[in-house]
Amino acid sequence: MNAKEFYEELTIVPSFREVSDHSLYTPLPEDWYIALADIRGSTDAIRLGKYKEVNMAGASIIAALNNLYKKEDLLPYLFGGDGSLIALPDQQIEKVKGVLAFCRKAVKDAYGLEMATGIIQVKKLRELGHDVSVARLYLSEFLDQTIFWGSGITYAEQLIKQEDQLKDVEPTEADFIGLECRWSQVPSDKDEVAAYIIQSYEKDNEESAKIYEQCFEIIERIYGTEDKFHPIREDDLQMTTNPLLLGVEWKLRTQPPTLYKKLKHIGMMIFQLVTGLYLMKFKKKTSATDWGDYKPDLVRHADYKKFGDGLRFVASGTIQQRMEMTQYLEDLFSEGHIVYGVHSSFAAMVTCYVRSYQSNHIHFVDGTDGGYAKASQELKNRRAQLEAQTNLAN
Repeated sequence: MNAKEFYEELTIVPSFREVSDHSLYTPLPEDWYIALADIRGSTDAIRLGKYKEVNMAGASIIAALNNLYKKEDLLPYLFGGDGSLIALPDQQIEKVKGVLAFCRKAVKDAYGLEMATGIIQVKKLRELGHDVSVARLYLSEFLDQTIFWGSGITYAEQLIKQEDQLKDVEPTEADFIGLECRWSQVPSDKDEVAAYIIQSYEKDNEESAKIYEQCFEIIERIYGTEDKFHPIREDDLQMTTNPLLLGVEWKLRTQPPTLYKKLKHIGMMIFQLVTGLYLMKFKKKTSATDWGDYKPDLVRHADYKKFGDGLRFVASGTIQQRMEMTQYLEDLFSEGHIVYGVHSSFAAMVTCYVRSYQSNHIHFVDGTDGGYAKASQELKNRRAQLEAQTNLAN
């Protein structure tokens, strides 16, 4: 089964509130693969102010591997802040490895960041006792995003962090077209922007579903409905003219660097920024794009909430809301039901993957100053605590 056929047969989950229903997910085919990337030392890089570079690097394999396959193919993927994963059919796998190796080298040369990469077959994950199923979360009539159920996600992430499986693979030049980074940070309309990762520690699917349902009730009680804590607002979206921020895209998109590539891309960025500011301000229509739709679609297509072996969301809220939410999560953690991580920032940031400026664009949302990466580190520390307690009890 090719990627398009498989993707189009997946169940469309109409709202984020329903992602905890594991019966809606379809198992990945056994002969498929999961490709992953993870930024090593992301916490230290973020401490040095490279949080935008970390996000751009984390999203690099999404653009590169989608561009490798036919444009009409739809590949399930998940952005995690300092890394990503993508599910692939059993086609061009050797070339996939070369593209991942190129991404690793490009990230190193562009940003000085170390990126671990890896690929594992779904059949192998199942033999090791882990599974992965997928569904589609509705964003708009034009676009949806993939959501993942199963411990195979976490296990595969841990596997590539232990050893870079592709370190000796010869790079195959990748195409990063569509990967963009041209929006200013979006400050919270309240006190802060908080990135949450909440993962069930239950082994049974039914028990995990109950835990996530309980978490949703807590989220709604504290933050309200999704529109109440959406971190991206149309009126606050501003294209950046900061050369340092634009340079994050420029450095990666021109790998391997040549003078011609650098001049061509910077010329294109300047042209698109100037024309984009004009077209969006006055909501102009061109032959291919109604620019009055772009910002509203960006808000609708923002992946500030997702499910990948756990709830992951970025919420604009008050400090008091985060403290209340954290207390509930801490109680569930103390009872051994979940592990979690949370990190607050003053603003959200957006990294974009644009296939078409008319409707077919998705926007990866994270908190500034760490966001998901720091929340993930907290989650790992809490998981280690529960695992230590379990070992002692046994």
